[in-house]
This record gives sequence, structure tokens and C-alpha cells, in this order.
Amino acid sequence: MNMNLRKSSLSLLLCVTAVLGGVLSATSQTIKTRVASTRLEPTSLAQWSRDLGYNGSDLCPMILGLTGCPFVNVDLSGVKIALMLDTGTASGFVITTQAPSIPHRVGERHEELNADGSHRGESLGIRVDTISVLGRVFKDVAGTLSDWRMYSSVPFNGTVGLDFFLDRRLTLDYRSRTVGVSAIPLPEKLDPKRYLCIDLVDAPESHGHILYARAVVNKRKAIVYFDTGYSVSFIDPGFVEGIESIERPGRFKIFRNAVPVELGGQKLILDELRESPVKRGPGFDLPVALALGSDFLSKFVVTIDVRAKKLILALAEPKLE
Repeated sequence: MNMNLRKSSLSLLLCVTAVLGGVLSATSQTIKTRVASTRLEPTSLAQWSRDLGYNGSDLCPMILGLTGCPFVNVDLSGVKIALMLDTGTASGFVITTQAPSIPHRVGERHEELNADGSHRGESLGIRVDTISVLGRVFKDVAGTLSDWRMYSSVPFNGTVGLDFFLDRRLTLDYRSRTVGVSAIPLPEKLDPKRYLCIDLVDAPESHGHILYARAVVNKRKAIVYFDTGYSVSFIDPGFVEGIESIERPGRFKIFRNAVPVELGGQKLILDELRESPVKRGPGFDLPVALALGSDFLSKFVVTIDVRAKKLILALAEPKLE
């Protein structure tokens, strides 16, 4: 059988293994990244849906997994299933051996590679007749069938990525567990007191449609990676000089506080970033300093527009006690 090499940026390896594995070994590993400082004003569901031009029919329920990552309901050839809305899925969709039986056609076996080119495992290429994702039906769609153990320490059904949103934008509100989807362009002007507009940069071709932006991290120019499929966030050791550290037991021992980050012309201060190499492979003109997961993104209302190459963050309303 022919073996095709594929780059896979699927995020669950870190989303579940790192966090849930850490929960079992040390309570401290459940700590989430905090936004210690931002100038943005909190924005409600009613506010952002109005400002961003969504109507009631554009809003859908979003499910939060145990680790805090977002899931949405998907129909795969008549089988309804909740899949992770994972901006780190490089292409198409992924179904795991944990998912219920789904009608599909079998293709070739692939070698799965991590973003840095290292070997991850093998998957089976598949095609499904239809997949319905947040109001849009796609026909004859390619995906992969994988053993969930390749990515996770606990079973999960699979993921869908940004390939299904190339001609429409989406907004994730973790606080209200709502996702908005629309094909209309973004408004030309948004209130800078509420909305932080970030220009996305092109990823290396092998990475597919995933999210990178330029930033200044600890006074150094860098690339930042945004991934809803990570439940925790990381800073590369090359960017921690002079930053306060805290040592804890568990898989990730060093945490960094008061990390200064400039994004889209605004300054943020982040606490509780895990220190770990951020390996995204070659193809960037700057080093990748941060991998920001759903613990960071859940503090915001997150709008992604692949067409316009924009990521827009609005500070979410604080949770009710």
C-alpha cells in the first residue's frame, strides 16, 4: 500500500493529553492562563451580535468539553455527532475510532506528522457523502479516520477545522456558549475600546488554514499561534528572559507570570503561561513565541475571518458567581 506523507496540526495531543494527564499527576496542572491586564471593555452577547451584524438565525449553540475546548453539532452522512471546533486541524475533518459508525469510503493510509515534521502515527483517509457544519452542507468531503490514542489520553469523537469556513466568518463566545456564523463581510469599523483587530499572517502551506499573527512578546518580535484545540497556553523558553517564574509539580513544571504581549497595537499582560518549546516547524520569518489555547481565548469573544485574514478579540463579560 502506498504511504502518503501528510502534515497534521490537529491539536488534541496537547489539548487532552497534557491537561488531563496533568490533572491525574498534579492538581496544579489544571491552572489556566489568565489575562492580567487589557484595556478592552467587556462585551455582551447582545452587544457583539449587534456590532458584528449577526441576526438570530446566525447564532448556534456551542458545547464546552471537559477541558474547556469548544464543540459543535455536526451531521456526517446522516449521523449526528459533536465534534471539536478546532482551529488547529490542518485540513478537513477527523473522526476517531471512538465515534459512532459513520458511512464512508476508504482511501489510502497516511503517515501523520506533527507541525515540526516529527512522526505522530498513521491514519486512514476517508470520504463522506455529506457533512453539515453550522448551517452549511458540504458534499464529497475528505477526512481521516484515526485511533483516538494518537492524540489523547481519553476518548473523543474528532474535530472539524477552518476548511468549513473559508467563505464565511465565525464568532465564538465561550461565556454564553454561542457561536455566530455569517457570510457577510466584517463591518468596516468597530469600536477600538471593545474590539482588538489582529491581522493574520499566511501559514506555511503544509499547515493549512490555521491561525498565526505577528506580535511583540517580552519586547521581541515574534509569531503567535492561536488554537481552540489547545486547552492550555505556552510560552517558548527563548522568550522568558527576565520574566517571573513559578515552579510547580507535574508534567509542566515552570509557569511564567506578567508576560507582556503586544497584539494588534494593544498591550496585554498574561499570567500562568506554561514554559515549553513551541515547535511549529520551518517556514516563518520570525520565531513562534506563544501557543495560545482555549484557556486564553475563552476570556474573549473570538471572531475568525479567513477571507479577510482577521482575528478579532472582544473581552467577554465576566462569569456570574
